[in-house]
Amino acid sequence: MFKKNLFTLLLTMLLVLGIAATSYADPGKGKGKGHWKFTNYGKRQAVQLVDINSHWAANPIQVMSSYGIINGYADFTFRPNANVTKYEAIMMISRACGFTGTFDSGRDWDSDVPSWMADCLDFAVNEGILTEEEAEDLNGWAPAKRYEVAIWAIRATGLEENSEFSFQDMDEIPYFARPYVGEMYKCGYMVGYPGNFFQPNKPVTRAEMATVLYRILLDNTDNGEADDNDGEELEIARLEPADGSYDVDEDTAELVVKFNMDIKAIDNTESVLDGIIVENVTDDTNVDIDEVSIEGKILTVKLYESLESGKTYRVTIEDDIIEAEDSGENFDGISGGEWEFSTDETFGIAGLTPEDGETVNEDTYVLEAEFSGDIRAISGKKLLNAVEVYNQSDDEYVDIEDVEIDGDTLIITLEDPLENGDTFEVTIKADYIEEKDTGVNFKGIDGADWEFTVEE
Repeated sequence: MFKKNLFTLLLTMLLVLGIAATSYADPGKGKGKGHWKFTNYGKRQAVQLVDINSHWAANPIQVMSSYGIINGYADFTFRPNANVTKYEAIMMISRACGFTGTFDSGRDWDSDVPSWMADCLDFAVNEGILTEEEAEDLNGWAPAKRYEVAIWAIRATGLEENSEFSFQDMDEIPYFARPYVGEMYKCGYMVGYPGNFFQPNKPVTRAEMATVLYRILLDNTDNGEADDNDGEELEIARLEPADGSYDVDEDTAELVVKFNMDIKAIDNTESVLDGIIVENVTDDTNVDIDEVSIEGKILTVKLYESLESGKTYRVTIEDDIIEAEDSGENFDGISGGEWEFSTDETFGIAGLTPEDGETVNEDTYVLEAEFSGDIRAISGKKLLNAVEVYNQSDDEYVDIEDVEIDGDTLIITLEDPLENGDTFEVTIKADYIEEKDTGVNFKGIDGADWEFTVEE
């Protein structure tokens, strides 16, 4: 059902690049812009992967692996949370654009370029994904960043740039990259993070790469290059939220099913509404549905209220309530765990040492903030700059020796023990720390939220 030729567009829309700002071509100068052809890549194969069953991106990963666009490893793992290097990302994009492993343009690359990558760089330059200068200065073993990926993606697909967007961290997106980021965001191929952040310097993981490609693939099953659906079975092309997702926004109030062809209710939309159940598995309750609507290939389920934080949901759809508009073929429905997803737990502070309002002994010189999940510093940010310790009694800031992370705990080590009888407050700034698994930014805490006194 997934048209193999769509992978040409697919991977080109990926996200990767790691080149200094001065080495980029001007926007729109990519040779491949507007010249992309749909190219069959290869026959889809069954692939067994042992480490993705419960992963939020399991379906996109399986599809990308089955076409050989993003391969697994010899031990049948995919390693979804591993970062993608620039070399790997370019290879993935090039495969989707028709690169079959060999391409000779007569260029000579630096000896540091691995032999398996030389022909791929030739292909990428020939197709306008990279300029020759960019390819020469690639630093290909470095992780691919989000803004770099956006540049290559838009060049490769020939989409128009779009500067009509805004993020809180806009100043961290290089000026020349903003039109590319804007178009990727507008199309929904790349999304932001809670708090309206894009995190342009965040490395792209293998799971994220697979998801972006998968979104592009599904979005383009409707374009004029796709084959007719005559003779195909009525099937689901996309679920939103995706089955297995664990990071669904708690503000979500609509569930969407996209089919591979136009659909209609067998009786009426009321019967469709009656045939859909949205279950809050965590609380063992059903979620109230406001209405359902059908438009073309899209079935939309609107809830009375948004989803709740930290809950798991399961959706079932009865058979014989929806059919293909042209052929009249019945949809077999969705049962049990075929559509299940979870919302994010609210990410934040789980415990403070010393506690807010506590009186501590005079030997205290280590402070700890425990979070609700494992944390890491946001790429490009120094942890030492994330924390301020203020002595209210003396109206001065305390010198900090070190700030480090141990799993879910931020450890602040002071240069000297705190002074007797004084009151202190600790500030942890926003946008320096993120949850390791989800990339959700910590919004920070003010000194008024973490205050304590040293005993006399």
